[in-house]
Amino acid sequence: MAMLKIQDFNNLTLSKRVSSVYLFAGEETYLIDVCLNKTEKLLVIDDLNKEIFYSLESSAEDILNAVQTVPLLNEKRIVIVKDLNKIRPSDAERLTSYLSNIIETSCLILLYYDNYKKETVAKRKELINKCITSKNCVSVDCRKQYESEAREFIKTEFIQKDKAISNDVALRIIEENGTDLLNISNEIEKLSLFTGKNSKNITLEDIDKISGHTKEANIYALSSYIEAKNLKKAVFIMEKLLNEGEEPVMILSAVASTIRRMLNAKSIIEEQSMSATEAALTLKIHNFYAGTFFTNLKKHSGHILKTSLKVILEADIAIKTGSNDAISILEKIVLYICRADEYIKSHLF
Repeated sequence: MAMLKIQDFNNLTLSKRVSSVYLFAGEETYLIDVCLNKTEKLLVIDDLNKEIFYSLESSAEDILNAVQTVPLLNEKRIVIVKDLNKIRPSDAERLTSYLSNIIETSCLILLYYDNYKKETVAKRKELINKCITSKNCVSVDCRKQYESEAREFIKTEFIQKDKAISNDVALRIIEENGTDLLNISNEIEKLSLFTGKNSKNITLEDIDKISGHTKEANIYALSSYIEAKNLKKAVFIMEKLLNEGEEPVMILSAVASTIRRMLNAKSIIEEQSMSATEAALTLKIHNFYAGTFFTNLKKHSGHILKTSLKVILEADIAIKTGSNDAISILEKIVLYICRADEYIKSHLF
């Protein structure tokens, strides 16, 4: 079976056909999450028959043992493997062999968060190719979208919310967010909530009103872009806040609140074994934003979030004592949070 386009996969789900293996691969993590959610709804599997693994933390043996486990009061089990793009070669080889001898009572879902076409590790590349060609596997290309595709995505999302937009509105959204569907989806949710149920048309004026003409809107936007690790947008909004006269300490406080909320959510989900829905209720996150928030949360590790709070504390002291330029400190803080893997804490101050 060839690699499917997202539209073809959507059509396939309408047929209610279920495969034993799925591969969702590409740089557009939003599409990967959409495909995963649709597949889970199609399978209708409860938490007792669902297991999630991360490639760097689990072995192929762990994954295959889960696949071979008999479902409990259900026809199938679901086993999700995240970060397939980081799987060890030996584990990739074992999963490749599994594709030739699948177990019908389980559904194995593989999530590859990168450009699979540029895979250089031989065993991982072999696994991807086996998935694409195997009759037992449905593989979906979740690549970055072209501008024309992002424009259609915007129109479709607004139609589903019973709202109409012009081409100019769609283009403005793309101009401000690029073709990243997660950011675009977040903007669509904000616009829909802002205009309310009674307004059927989204205008350029509506976009202008939520684009940051108030400090409150900018604080919200700053938090959203930090959660999404959108460094360019986060720095842009932070500069707008400073130009509007917001105190650096207040901005730092907003950043700290954002980090604490993400850290609390991580703790609730990972340590207390709560679902995203339960965590949203506990943290009082509005339904409109819960999906985007928990998708963004996956981009942050608990370790980096904890370290970020320590860095913020150091920044707070530096700003209040005047030992460093406040604007420079804030920029470095946002850079650290959004690019922790590329930036060394010891270089901050």
